[in-house]
Amino acid sequence: MEQFHLPLFLVNTLLVLVDASLGYHFVPRLLAGLGDPEVFETGVRTTRALLPAIVALYMFFNCLGYFQAETAYLLLVSGVILADLALQVFLRRKMSRDETRDEDGGE
Repeated sequence: MEQFHLPLFLVNTLLVLVDASLGYHFVPRLLAGLGDPEVFETGVRTTRALLPAIVALYMFFNCLGYFQAETAYLLLVSGVILADLALQVFLRRKMSRDETRDEDGGE
């Protein structure tokens, strides 16, 4: 399993970057349903301010798993990042379906 440490580390790094960029762009769309523009702006600003902390945590644990040569740890980090990505995509699709339903006059 040792031969998978570097590829897992690199894939995790790429996943972290994709996760952060999707989060940055999805936040305004996810919070668009809020009525008050001030609350919307505050929510977007706060969430975008937390993204560097999330990236730092993911990369810390990714590096920890890599430098300690723990394949299971790297796989766990991969799972957490993939779960985060899947949740973002799921929420975005749910919000777009709800917006479409509201535009069509549905319930």
